[in-house]
Amino acid sequence: MIWIIPILVMAGITTGPLLANVRNLKLRRFLGWLVLVAVVTGAHLALTDADAILRMVGICSVLLGGLKGLVYAEWAGEQRLTIVRYGIFSLFWFGMDPASFRNRRDGLSWKVDVKVGLMLMLAGVLGSWLVWFMEWRQIFVMFLPMSLGFHFGALRVLKGCMRMAGFPVRTLFPNVLETTGIGDFWSRRWNVGYSQMMQRLVGRPVEAIAGSNAGVMAIFLASGLLHELAITLPVRSGFGLPTLYFLLHGILTILEKKWRSPLGKIPTLIIVVLPLGLLFPPAFQQEVITRCLGVFDVLSGVIAAP
Repeated sequence: MIWIIPILVMAGITTGPLLANVRNLKLRRFLGWLVLVAVVTGAHLALTDADAILRMVGICSVLLGGLKGLVYAEWAGEQRLTIVRYGIFSLFWFGMDPASFRNRRDGLSWKVDVKVGLMLMLAGVLGSWLVWFMEWRQIFVMFLPMSLGFHFGALRVLKGCMRMAGFPVRTLFPNVLETTGIGDFWSRRWNVGYSQMMQRLVGRPVEAIAGSNAGVMAIFLASGLLHELAITLPVRSGFGLPTLYFLLHGILTILEKKWRSPLGKIPTLIIVVLPLGLLFPPAFQQEVITRCLGVFDVLSGVIAAP
């Protein structure tokens, strides 16, 4: 049933331009979320008997496609993207800001992004090899080089390629070591495209009804639920733990606003890192993250073969 996944991805993406024509805002949002639930449910059912890694990749691909359509429908008004540019935004970029693809620009800087990204990718690969070779299996130690290679490396190279093509996209993962607090970390340092999307799809609508604090908590609750789909659903274990992780951070974000004093760099990074076992439950660590390191077993076997 794996062949259904590309169809579901395209169904979620196609939803965007179609829903953009629905004038009633509440109906448009309702239909968008309904489609998202439908395609992710379809992916889950289609991959019921699949391997955990394949389930994760399939569900995440469909989830990303559905969110692309949802955020485009929310963004588009009189402004629209051409079919080609919407395809580039939907299929080749991990960010969630359609406006970056509305107009092309000349002379955008991109070489530094590619160079820095390639170096970080290399560092991530070498770091992951070291973790595999030393048989370190602590979640932070495993996650750090993988994140360095993908989030800060590969996505930085992708940014450079997009800017070379004339699209003024921004860095999705700026320097987290410059963070000043929990709110700053989640809104400006970690996955900026995702935080923009959650503000647009969840934060602002809830804030308009129930106030700013409710909007903040809604974002973190929705983030928890989306990560349940990406993490716990593929391995069918640890349900509720990623949501708990984000709810705790949501509470701290509100407290930080109330105190009017950021927690600071070191406390923030500790708070983000220490409970990673909640975000990545044991079953996900074993069935996905640890097994991803197994690629070095394969490579070592190929190299050792006569």
